[in-house]
Amino acid sequence: MLEDLGGFLLEHVLSFLSPLDYSQLCLTSHVLYLQTSDFLLHQANTIGRDLQIKLFFEENQSLLLPKERQLYEHFLSVITQNPDVTYQKLPVYHAILDLITDSEDVRRVSIITSHMFSYLGDTDHVFVKNNEELGRDVVFLKEISWLMFCTNLPKFCAEVYPASYQIRLHLQIRDDVVWKGDKPMVVRLLKCKSHELVRHNFIHPSVWRDVSQGKHVDLSYNNYNDKNLKIVATDTPSWFFLVIDNVSVVEGDELYFTIDDRQNVFWKSGKSWDFLEIIRLK
Repeated sequence: MLEDLGGFLLEHVLSFLSPLDYSQLCLTSHVLYLQTSDFLLHQANTIGRDLQIKLFFEENQSLLLPKERQLYEHFLSVITQNPDVTYQKLPVYHAILDLITDSEDVRRVSIITSHMFSYLGDTDHVFVKNNEELGRDVVFLKEISWLMFCTNLPKFCAEVYPASYQIRLHLQIRDDVVWKGDKPMVVRLLKCKSHELVRHNFIHPSVWRDVSQGKHVDLSYNNYNDKNLKIVATDTPSWFFLVIDNVSVVEGDELYFTIDDRQNVFWKSGKSWDFLEIIRLK
């Protein structure tokens, strides 16, 4: 009896059937209906995971982090050398899944494409420079008195449709960072069409020196900021994510992100910016 086959043998048999065969098989018995349904659900989840990985690396190929690039290149090398291998069982496949396990989709945009970036291109202040650790160009801050830039978030379709999102700015805080003064940097997230304010947070200048020295940082800023704003270290030394968590978009719209540090007129230095990403959460 087909019902009595072990899990592996049954999966092997089911893998040869057509959609019509599945529907007819489900009508033969309650046990086979459950077994076939479980098999099809497993297959759908596998296809979904494969597509998620494919989209992540295709959409963000030029902006991968070193660990992501290393894992993906290792994965491609293994399946190229072993074309008959069941790649979903490879440890490197699951390591890649662990990187994107909480996300439905991830899109990144280079900060180089930002508009209204103060003095961008001026070699005395802020300019595009190759970063050896990342293997690509980033925006490098040499020295500036006031700073502002705006970046449109990448879209999954015509607009950012209703869902829960996480926004992350990938930035470098170098050992020589200087960020004096007592006026806070303003971090805003807005809707492009309506200019509705989605998030509005402040970061005190002392935070950047504390982060570069590995100290615990307090982003509360007089209890104005919520707990959804945080700075997270990455696997690459001196590189961090400025994270805005739990961004709920109720109505579809394009979003844009701004950094505004024009209130603080002291000279600033010691940062670089790589990309901004939007993560659609599961």
